[in-house]
Amino acid sequence: MPVLVVGSAQAQVGESLLLPPVIPPGFDRGRNQSVLELPRKAYDPVGIRINSFDLFPSIKSGAGATSNTYYTVDPVASTFLTTTPAAELISRWSRHQLMLSGTGTFRQYIGQPRRNETTWQTDARGRVDLGRFTTVTLEEISAQLTENQFSGETAPTVAALSRYRRDFVSLRAVNQVGRMRLTVATDYALFCFKPLPLLAGGIRSQENRDRNVARATGQFEYARSPDLAFFVQASYADQAFKTRLSATLPNLDSTAYRVLSGFNFDDPGFARGSLGVGYTHQTFTAPNYKPVGGVSVEARVEVFPSRLTTVLLGARRTLEVTSLYTGGAYWNNQLTLRVDREIWHSVLVDVIAERFKQSYIQSGLIAKSYQLGLGAQYLSSRRVMVDASLKYGNRSAASAVLGNPFDEIRSEIGLTFRI
Repeated sequence: MPVLVVGSAQAQVGESLLLPPVIPPGFDRGRNQSVLELPRKAYDPVGIRINSFDLFPSIKSGAGATSNTYYTVDPVASTFLTTTPAAELISRWSRHQLMLSGTGTFRQYIGQPRRNETTWQTDARGRVDLGRFTTVTLEEISAQLTENQFSGETAPTVAALSRYRRDFVSLRAVNQVGRMRLTVATDYALFCFKPLPLLAGGIRSQENRDRNVARATGQFEYARSPDLAFFVQASYADQAFKTRLSATLPNLDSTAYRVLSGFNFDDPGFARGSLGVGYTHQTFTAPNYKPVGGVSVEARVEVFPSRLTTVLLGARRTLEVTSLYTGGAYWNNQLTLRVDREIWHSVLVDVIAERFKQSYIQSGLIAKSYQLGLGAQYLSSRRVMVDASLKYGNRSAASAVLGNPFDEIRSEIGLTFRI
């Protein structure tokens, strides 16, 4: 059964073209349950039994409004309608697992057709259990996505209209014996950007942003106790672009490595989380872009003040590549605070605040952004859910090279029907 997601106020500030993690976070040992993970058998969808599989279809319809449709200095307000069908097929086998899922979002902006969005994602994941100690997981994800307006990857006005295709495949093997667990993984992703419809009219190619990324990662963990484990992780990535960045600038082909070490914990009734600190280094093929390196941080802690309240604290410092003409790379620094609360047995609320600072290394330029969100979800029955959200986002930049400053107020309400 999928974990309940209160999607209304899940902020997306600052996310660039991030790939799924090579190795999923390992701090959850089943010793704690967040508000979203609590069992709600009276409201769980029944699904459709198909032999040894369960099928969970759903469809969501909603409406919303934005104060700044194109993320411009002079905002244009609009309303929009959204339809989101989805389905997930999960095996019920005692060993091995197969999961297939698909979803699509069709968002129509009234009176602003250039802003319309058609996005989708398909996911196929299979796990094979090799004896008692080893599992192998193969996963393929294909998606058509929109860019995030707060990302340091491109300017906000470009992000409003940009669409891209991402195809991702990964292979992961895990061996766990006693207190030790070894994980090795490799993946490959292909990005293809669609031509950009300009606000002033016409179309601009984004072929110079097309790329492929190959990664390999290994991680070793040692469990000091049932509550605490230490880990060390090493990864390597190769990024290759299809064309030059511009007529005068070469492409952003590069290689990178990261070494991360830390611990994860799961203390019953109190908290769970993971903290990793390490070093990242990236080298570009073209001499125009200087090699960069520095401290990398991945931290995520969930605190449980009560059974009905979860507080999430997060911090990240990652090295990203940008297509803006700023020297190739930037540090993306992120702080997150989120509170989930079940105020009644069928009503959940969430509050989120995120702060980002993007430091462009070679140019010295800085962009800052933050987003505040409030969301609520009402579980009417096994079949019906209602959710609503209100968000405010703001972005400022030290130079027009990084795009224009803007802010946005966005609200949305939706009704989901499940089987």
